[in-house]
Amino acid sequence: MELSKKTVEEFREIFKKEYGVEYSDQEAWEAAHNLVGFFDLLLKIDHRQKEGQ
Repeated sequence: MELSKKTVEEFREIFKKEYGVEYSDQEAWEAAHNLVGFFDLLLKIDHRQKEGQ
């Protein structure tokens, strides 16, 4: 999944506000991409578990 620059910048701002951490552009992109990937994996696992019931 491709994230827009706006989405990454919003993520960066939220993370700075909530945790006081400033990410570089690359760090913010990697962190946001990893977070989205993690939730994608959770959704796939949930879907597979529901299919098996």
